[in-house]
Amino acid sequence: MPKKAILLKSLTRGRVRTSFNKYNLFNLYKKNRIDFKSKSLYQQKFISKQETRAYHGEHLTEGRWKATFTPALESVAQLDASLRGGKVPDTPYLLQTYGVLEKRLDFALFRAMFASSVRQARQFILHGNVTVNGIKIKHPGYVLKPGDLFHVTPEKVLMALGAKKPNLEEALKVDKIQIVLWNKYVKNARENPKKVWDVKMKKLLNLPNSDPKKQKYLEFVKNYEKSMEARLKKELTDCTPSKILTNVIEHIINKDKEIEKITEDDFSDLYDDNVELKKTSLAIMKEFKTSDNDLYKQFVSKTDEERAKFIEELLALRDPIKETIKAEQIKTLRQIKFHLSTMTKPLNSFLLNKYSVDKLKSGTDNSTNASIPYNPSWSKKLKYHDPIKNVKELIETNSSDENKLKNLINLPWQQKAIFGREEKNKSYFTPWKPRPFLSPFAILPHHIEISFKTCSAIYLNDPKARPGHSEVISPFNLAVHERAYMYYVRKGR
Repeated sequence: MPKKAILLKSLTRGRVRTSFNKYNLFNLYKKNRIDFKSKSLYQQKFISKQETRAYHGEHLTEGRWKATFTPALESVAQLDASLRGGKVPDTPYLLQTYGVLEKRLDFALFRAMFASSVRQARQFILHGNVTVNGIKIKHPGYVLKPGDLFHVTPEKVLMALGAKKPNLEEALKVDKIQIVLWNKYVKNARENPKKVWDVKMKKLLNLPNSDPKKQKYLEFVKNYEKSMEARLKKELTDCTPSKILTNVIEHIINKDKEIEKITEDDFSDLYDDNVELKKTSLAIMKEFKTSDNDLYKQFVSKTDEERAKFIEELLALRDPIKETIKAEQIKTLRQIKFHLSTMTKPLNSFLLNKYSVDKLKSGTDNSTNASIPYNPSWSKKLKYHDPIKNVKELIETNSSDENKLKNLINLPWQQKAIFGREEKNKSYFTPWKPRPFLSPFAILPHHIEISFKTCSAIYLNDPKARPGHSEVISPFNLAVHERAYMYYVRKGR
């Protein structure tokens, strides 16, 4: 049986444990170097033993540890092939004092970051969630041999290293704050779209290239360039008289303006500041006025599918169409065809120029400083979110059905999901994110090859000491391990 877990996280005692707990990190942060000057030799040895045993195998009883301890420490003497005989760093043999524990399966699981503590690793093993070489092992003290492959159930690893799942009330309080901040952002974006856009782009570009958000953004910019090329190709293909005329008429229909009141500025959405294209488009629409708007009215009355076919037949002026329209309308159509013929070449140049400017603005040639051209209408697509007024009242009315509460949340980054509870059946934060304060403990061991994708690892060899380095991970220095070793070596062994 292991020792009872008494005061493991005590801030008063301040012991450093084999755990990813935040209190353990604080104890490690405030830990001072042990002062050996004012202490007797036995006191030095006993304090060193206390501190190191609190970290190395604290769950083992002293008797079991003494039975496991071996005075012969493993090390490697590397040969100097150059034969120059230069100065070689000292080998820290005594850091191997607790090296024998690293062979245990529970320690290997913790070192491979498949559990948040050795005690939790032990629990995973006892519950049958660990296999070694494909065989389920239920003994935490199982001694691994070089070449052994061990695997942990992925769901358990996600639970061990994932952030804590918030309860329903906590999650909805966070969502309430998120909605308030989102509505404030939408308001600012609509009032100052250019300023907010620039801040957003600057923030993304200043992120390091290794940041997932930056990588996702750069991938979006690449896709944007591809879509821009596809759009240009389609627009150039659509530079036919019938397509141009259809676009011009439909643009005015969407504006919902009478032909008599149309001006050049009404075509700014289509052709930006190109005066020639805007003038020609206005001239085309004015031609309809000469034929009492009959052709225009016929176009409006047709469906989207019929409009394209109708325009093609009109511009072709075939015999069946000639018989159904008046002479004035034929004259109008000829004038429109003339305007369209003068419009095709400038429109091609306009589209090519627009694409080159957009590409220059986006900076897609330089992947680290890529950005998307400013779109004046981007802020109009942002929508306000309905606020959450009373969290407790919401929970009381919908306590039996969490799915109803999910439908209330519709943020861009959180579609129909409550904060941290996207999958309510999981015991950890969803979508998964790592637990806080994990990075200080993320130390990959030399003697284990880890695959986080498969939650498997290979025990390569027993940890050894080399000149200037020991493969046993420990928060204590050589002097502390030296005195701890002296404590456990008896009768000159």
